[in-house]
Amino acid sequence: MNNEGNHGGPVPSMWGHYSESEPDFATCLLYLDCGDDPSRSLALLQHWYDEASRLLLPFVQPAGAPEPWLSLSAYEQHPDGRARRRRPQRWADGLTEGLYQLSAHWADVDPSAVASELELYVFRFAHQRHLKLQVSVGFEGRPGRLAQVLPALVELTRRVGDVANPSYGEIVINAGTVAPATLLDSVLARPVEESAQSSRGYLRGYEWVTLCPEELLGRLGGIAALRETGAFAEVVPLSYGGALLRATYAPADYRGDRVRAVFQALAPVLPPGEPRDLPADLPGQDLSRVVFADAGYPYGALALGAPLPPKGGAGAAPVRPQQPVQAMAPQGWPAFGSPGGAAPVRRDF
Repeated sequence: MNNEGNHGGPVPSMWGHYSESEPDFATCLLYLDCGDDPSRSLALLQHWYDEASRLLLPFVQPAGAPEPWLSLSAYEQHPDGRARRRRPQRWADGLTEGLYQLSAHWADVDPSAVASELELYVFRFAHQRHLKLQVSVGFEGRPGRLAQVLPALVELTRRVGDVANPSYGEIVINAGTVAPATLLDSVLARPVEESAQSSRGYLRGYEWVTLCPEELLGRLGGIAALRETGAFAEVVPLSYGGALLRATYAPADYRGDRVRAVFQALAPVLPPGEPRDLPADLPGQDLSRVVFADAGYPYGALALGAPLPPKGGAGAAPVRPQQPVQAMAPQGWPAFGSPGGAAPVRRDF
């Protein structure tokens, strides 16, 4: 599912181009802005790999199943701008100061089993300071399997968010990605480098699960204020001061009014500008996840039909959604943000 190219050749997509027969899959993206500090970033990448393997590999290799096929690939950036490809034997072998791209791809080898794949992919960009961490997991021809893995994927996002202090993060379902650009970047025509460098000044997107950094959470009024909006099924505090925001317990419910409620709750920290349709060369993008209104005029009030403020006025306050989300998680969907949950533990790298 990686759409980036590189100086050593294109990185192949996990399942190829988007089509109507696209298998059921989910993608988690985390963005770090500590790529220029190898002592920290490389330790975080190892921690991310260890946690992803622990939480997600059991879905690719159920008990008693053959060991999945594993492929590792790495590219290192040379001072002259060229990328050199390597085949590391272990993930740790690819964690070098010159890291440009690194991936691990597991696939089941039993032809009678459910076709399942897991891919971890790291990409360094924007003057080598920013890192994109992507987890993709899918089950071809068995859409019912995805619901089983999603709680673990959300938990992975929370655990890594607790220790990594990401500048942004999201989980998207059954949608192609243009990462390191976000869908919001694409519809606003924001350059990726600009979006990444200002990611602690503007939130880079809003999805079914969104990770908001501390700097923006404070401008939104904090954990309690976001919970009071009623826009989120869960608002989970992270140890570095940010928050994991889950819009609905089930991703299928994230549409229509729920998308608009999330947009309005986060509009004060979203980049200004009116979204536009995407070019035809960006397939697989679900624009139902986008509110076509300018978040800065004022705070996206147009998206919910609120009256416009008088010209030259101070602007209207955001209108909160009238219907609160479901208070209890359905069976099988853990409520990570429940009052009885354990407090986040900060771990320094």
